[in-house]
Amino acid sequence: MLFNFSLLVSALAGLSVAQQSYPIVGVKSGVSSTNVPIRKNINDLQAAGGPQWDLYIRSLIVLQKTSPSDQLSYFQIAGIHGKPYVEWNGAGSSTSNGWQGYCPHGENLFLPWHRPYLVLYEQRLVATAIKLANGYPANVRATWLKAAQTLRAPFWDWARQVSVPTATVTKRFTITIPNGAGGTKKYTVDNPLAAYYFPKAALNGQFGTFDTGAQIYRCRSPQSYPASANAAMRARPYKSWVYDAFTSSTTFDQFASTGSTGVSLEQIHNAIHWDGACGYQFLDADFSAFDPLFMLHHANVDRLWTYWQFIRPTQAIFKSSYRGGARFNTRDGATITPDSPLQPFYRSNGQFHTSNSVTSIRQFGYTYEGLEYWRKSSDTLKKDATAMINKIYGPNSASAKVKRADDDATLTRYFAQIEVDVEQLDRPCAIGLYVNTTNVGNFIVLKQPATGQFFGKFSLDRAADPNEVADEKTSVVVDDLLSGLRIEIKNHAGEIIDLTTVPSLKVQLENADIVPPDNEEQLPEYVDSEKHTAPKKQKKQPPTA
Repeated sequence: MLFNFSLLVSALAGLSVAQQSYPIVGVKSGVSSTNVPIRKNINDLQAAGGPQWDLYIRSLIVLQKTSPSDQLSYFQIAGIHGKPYVEWNGAGSSTSNGWQGYCPHGENLFLPWHRPYLVLYEQRLVATAIKLANGYPANVRATWLKAAQTLRAPFWDWARQVSVPTATVTKRFTITIPNGAGGTKKYTVDNPLAAYYFPKAALNGQFGTFDTGAQIYRCRSPQSYPASANAAMRARPYKSWVYDAFTSSTTFDQFASTGSTGVSLEQIHNAIHWDGACGYQFLDADFSAFDPLFMLHHANVDRLWTYWQFIRPTQAIFKSSYRGGARFNTRDGATITPDSPLQPFYRSNGQFHTSNSVTSIRQFGYTYEGLEYWRKSSDTLKKDATAMINKIYGPNSASAKVKRADDDATLTRYFAQIEVDVEQLDRPCAIGLYVNTTNVGNFIVLKQPATGQFFGKFSLDRAADPNEVADEKTSVVVDDLLSGLRIEIKNHAGEIIDLTTVPSLKVQLENADIVPPDNEEQLPEYVDSEKHTAPKKQKKQPPTA
């Protein structure tokens, strides 16, 4: 039978707090001097089942059904990212001269801002789970409380499994809940990961224009979810992209954002928003956070950044100032530093979090596999984090194409680097690169940021497999790649954009030699890099008007 949670939601009304200055401090429950709970892979959490999985599902249901007027409801937490463009947490009225969402894109604040956002979500998730666990019978309550206290927001490792989580496909789950007689029962509930239904108050205009339809949707006909999303994801080399971000990028700026040169985590993140639900609302910054895929996706982004921080501690965060983009509390062109406020997220001292204040995860009560920071030295953490990246994404995988240290042959890899003014693009769009007829990949440019330069970089391994061209002169390979390079820009409707309408587009070909690692506790290094300006050649002419 289906279980109606309406009475339960009312009973949990005590979870609401004052409408201002709710601090983002992390989850302290389940944390001891000898252990900090890890954020788990969603597939592993589901496979394990039991009390923790049941509490996770129940907590999401409660949060999604909480009144949208409550600032700690799923609706309002998701709405921080983009719409409904309302002040949250008493952070101050809008000062933006552009986009009205809180989230920064295409700049160095991208990773730091999302960390307290995830922590906020995690705080509410675990607090709800603890409240629910206390409702189980006394003879089993300790087991459920431990499961709740050690629950953390799960992540979706889209680079390792390259498919959407199976937990987001199933329509219903059977879980264990307490019954009125002091025992427990199995009940069937609608899966809160499969869809999110917008509250009537939002659809009726109480939070401004909310033209979303009744629910979050994915892969609409003739596409289907998950088949179409999985096919789109498997067409990209996500695993090698992640490894390239960790190895070819060497500074935080390069690793973090499409606002700087390099293979960035944000660049890969953009492609997941394009593929993961076939576009639609998951591709739109105004509504993407309402899709239950969002927090799973961004927990993985935070996870990868965390490994990077332990591997390259001197590049854990950006260090210089720059001109930022528009968002709810910030005007376009404002000077951003590592001490700029991350609105609307308060610290316990009543001040806003900053990039510096969220650089370390140690204060927030969570960690990831292999990063036991409370008992490992910095050197050990660096080695273990490196070994984890190598194990999951690196040299032992076919997609990484990195030879071992005992191979004396010089290995050269080839990359394409682009730069473009986003205002000249019909966004969201894909900038595809081809070498002759071989599709070597594409860059996804989202609607946000609304202005500025987009940078992207990926390898040309599909056209110039380094293991096959190792004996060829680099100059020959470069000439072949330059002569065969073609570009095709398509908007999300599949319409081809004429390159002449994008005069700012620049494409460079880069070749660099690899110094391979001596062991699994090291990463390869790139040396003797050379760059060559590539001609802009249209792969296929757009149809005439």
